[in-house]
Amino acid sequence: MAKKVHFLGIGGSGASGAAAIAKAQGFEVTGCDLNPHNEFTTSFKPDQLLTDHSPNHLYCHLDSSLCHPEQSEGSLANARPTSVGDSSLVAQNDKSLASHSSSGNVDILAVTPAIFSLDPNNPELLAAKEKDIPIMTWQEFVGQYLAIEKLVIAVCGTHGKTTTTAMIAELLEDAGLDPTVLLGAIIPKWGTNFRLPKQKHDGRQYFVVEADEFNDNFLPTKADISIVTNIEMDHPEYFKDFEAVKESFKKFLLQTKQTVVANLTDPGAAEVVKVVMKDPVKPGTSLQFLDYSRNELGVELQIPGEFNRLNAKAAMQVGLLLGIEPQVIKQSLQNFTGTSKRFEYIGEYGGAKVYSDFGHHPTEIEKTMEAVREKFPKERILLVYQPHMFSRTKALFDDFVRVFQKVSAERTFILDIYPSREVDTGLVTSKQLVDTIQKPNVSYLGPVAEALEKIKPEIKPGDIVFFMSAGDTDKLARGLVSS
Repeated sequence: MAKKVHFLGIGGSGASGAAAIAKAQGFEVTGCDLNPHNEFTTSFKPDQLLTDHSPNHLYCHLDSSLCHPEQSEGSLANARPTSVGDSSLVAQNDKSLASHSSSGNVDILAVTPAIFSLDPNNPELLAAKEKDIPIMTWQEFVGQYLAIEKLVIAVCGTHGKTTTTAMIAELLEDAGLDPTVLLGAIIPKWGTNFRLPKQKHDGRQYFVVEADEFNDNFLPTKADISIVTNIEMDHPEYFKDFEAVKESFKKFLLQTKQTVVANLTDPGAAEVVKVVMKDPVKPGTSLQFLDYSRNELGVELQIPGEFNRLNAKAAMQVGLLLGIEPQVIKQSLQNFTGTSKRFEYIGEYGGAKVYSDFGHHPTEIEKTMEAVREKFPKERILLVYQPHMFSRTKALFDDFVRVFQKVSAERTFILDIYPSREVDTGLVTSKQLVDTIQKPNVSYLGPVAEALEKIKPEIKPGDIVFFMSAGDTDKLARGLVSS
């Protein structure tokens, strides 16, 4: 009988893909989120996606009316706690569902990691603990169930993970290796953030995965081949300092079974890899190290930027390692057009071209805007940036100032900080950032709600309008084009 797994936070860019792969591998899958219907969850049937959080979600496979109140008037699914984790609701549902034995529960609750710290009294978490349902992060679920007995190729790094993962994934597909793929953005040619094998394979299958360091999320991934693009300080809400970041990457790379493919031109990556190289490996095993930055690319890419040429070198090195013909590698890289929200062309407004990008770290802003200027050497560039998270803006404040003082754009507009999972403590603001930058072409834009009406009069035909952030700017870019 198929295992039943419920994804708490299925709307995320990673959890959604993991859930889709689980479904394809024979698991009975349901999932919930505050907003479960988005561009990442289009592969699911409506009754598999549940809105909000309720203990009833752990029993949907037994009685769909528990999770879809429109199917049963007066269903307990209509009840919601007055606050997150209302114990009275948990008790109420425990009584109602007492007739369901432990064999009727979902077998696994796969959770988005942030929920443990931000919503520890989540009613589904409490109910799962009460019923002794195994709870794990969705990354642990991937490592224990989905990637098992596969040749795992994992891409880690502070920047460039998504694009490099996508390049490797498309390369393996073009070479006929038919991989399973999981990453945090949509690949246009697939229309999804995951890929499933097209046929059954007798031999070992390939699993290509983007491995994220935040919250040590990548540690459950035991890779055969690890790619490390670069290592810098980031996620200060989790890592106390850069030493903690490097220690996390060290732990991840030490788990690698065969080969570490690294960019040794990056100081952080070089430092960590050298430490890993000195660490004794398990008896009877050997770990190979390759510096992909030394490769000659010999390919004209469709996507601009020196950082993307480095990403392509990483993909090339993996291809050569797997025995893919050089001509197949070059052709695949030449055909690569990128992923969603990475230098993504959205459309036009008033004769100006509009782009959206996920960049939110000072290095990403600097390198991406250099690439924008490379692609558009003579055009007038307008950058609309939204700082992402108070902790990041505070910890990297001086780096943000340095980057924006020399950024390659005629005009830069900075929105209010996107809080994400944080609460505004008043320690840092976008206005403070703009005042410290002290450049006449860098302006404070204010709230998102007012942004488009303020930007529109500034746009001229022929301009390049570049929206950048991991927050609201993608919606703004699409809203501008649709207006």
